[in-house]
Amino acid sequence: MKKLFLATVAAGVCGLIATSASAHNVLTSMEGYAGYVTDFEMRVTHGCKGSPVKEVKIRIPAELSRVSVGANRDWKVETKMRKLDKPIPGEGGNMITEVIEEITWKDPKSPIPAGGVFEGFKFRGALPKEDGKIIFFRTINICEQGDDKYVDMPKEELKLNDPDFKKKLWTFMTATATPSPFLITVKAPKPQYPWEPMEPAKAEAPTQQKAAAK
Repeated sequence: MKKLFLATVAAGVCGLIATSASAHNVLTSMEGYAGYVTDFEMRVTHGCKGSPVKEVKIRIPAELSRVSVGANRDWKVETKMRKLDKPIPGEGGNMITEVIEEITWKDPKSPIPAGGVFEGFKFRGALPKEDGKIIFFRTINICEQGDDKYVDMPKEELKLNDPDFKKKLWTFMTATATPSPFLITVKAPKPQYPWEPMEPAKAEAPTQQKAAAK
């Protein structure tokens, strides 16, 4: 019941925020299945006060692993790596010792016009297995004149099971000039790949004790 509540809240919030966030950098999907390797697209919708965008930076959240960048023939792509304190398992039995910390798209064939169009920047990564998490992707648009930093975070930790979660997230997105784009993890209905085993269902606690035998 709790999982259904969290998924319903997440879907409602994402729909509510979509319209108000249309003037900001946003992910094309604001929710993703916990534990899935997920394709992301960061949408840049305008320049900096009338100036075209010539560079975009995304800070990859620490919660993501197995990050890779989509091919882009119109932009030069650079990545900055971060060494892990402890290696984690990767594909084919290999151990991962470092991950992408930041992605930069720069030197385009032509900059993104200041208004009237949008462009998407694609990457992928494995989301954490915990559902109900809110993950923020800080981004910076660098323009021919000036920049827009979508790096602001909520002043207090937002928790999906908080009765006032919707209100607090709405306030953050609408009262903050440059909020960080975000994604909410929701429980997956099944394993991502057919060869993955299903996790055993947890037994629910009995609601009442059996009546004592007479």
